[in-house]
Amino acid sequence: MKTFHFRLQRIRDLRHAREKDRLTELGREQKQLAYEEQRLDIFRGEAGSQLNEMKAERGQPFKVWRQTVSLRYMHRVDRVIEYQSARVVEQTHAVEKARDKYLDARRDTSILDRLREKKFGEWKRDELREEGKLLDEIGSRKRDGDQP
Repeated sequence: MKTFHFRLQRIRDLRHAREKDRLTELGREQKQLAYEEQRLDIFRGEAGSQLNEMKAERGQPFKVWRQTVSLRYMHRVDRVIEYQSARVVEQTHAVEKARDKYLDARRDTSILDRLREKKFGEWKRDELREEGKLLDEIGSRKRDGDQP
């Protein structure tokens, strides 16, 4: 009996490797997105603590220089938050793009996997048919008195 050989095995192996690379890329992009979101949370927390500090100073004597510094700092933090929010949006798009690439690679791989399974089923069916014919032939020779 001959062994099963899938003609497109090399292509299948390459597609599996590409799928693995795309999955790694997707993981890297998701990790970067989590990092950017974490930074955004840190800056938002800083803005919140600065606002709380400014509210706490309301009952104290008014100092123009302190209020000026606080307001400039808040404007700077707001600009950083806007910038970081834009970075999060960009990274979200990068994750979506990487996910689409992974899904395309997965789809290509699954097509070849299904084709391989179909071809294997056909091969198995043919092998069983050949084996049945061989057994029938051996059985008919024994009935006829011929020895193989």
